[in-house]
Amino acid sequence: MKRKFLPLLAALMTALLLTGCKFSDVMLYLYGGDEFVEADTENIQTYSGSNGMNLTYDANQWNAPVMAQDDTISVTSGNKLDYTAVLIQVTDTYTDFLAQSGEELGAETNTVAYDLELEVPHAETAAVRYDCGSYQAIFVQIDFDGGQTAYVSAASRAADYAPIITLLQGISPAE
Repeated sequence: MKRKFLPLLAALMTALLLTGCKFSDVMLYLYGGDEFVEADTENIQTYSGSNGMNLTYDANQWNAPVMAQDDTISVTSGNKLDYTAVLIQVTDTYTDFLAQSGEELGAETNTVAYDLELEVPHAETAAVRYDCGSYQAIFVQIDFDGGQTAYVSAASRAADYAPIITLLQGISPAE
């Protein structure tokens, strides 16, 4: 039985290579990744939220942002295998956003916290990343020079959180 299976597997792998299909494409097809977006070039867009925040983002990396609530911009990326969601909120105020968010997350799951370096133009930032096993959570407080504060909550099943950092560097208050 093994001897019949190996040639079939080899033929399948050869066919995939010849068609230019990547392993990730096959996995996305098998597991329902029909919303996957991938392009070699950037498609930079700007979204002006009704909450007073602008978000500059790569439309090849992120789905179009929406106002999830009156004060919150929501933006997502990925597919069922590799999904990321980011919320940018402005009206709530917190005594200590990072500590409170970490406590709430820790009450639900075992986490490991890591300080996160993040620079946003014309702002002071504080950020922490939590490894939660199969996903990551990132919490950021951005205090802009003009006095406006944005609170960011992000969750990702992706191993690479660099796209989230790049997205957050594109947040700015509306002028």
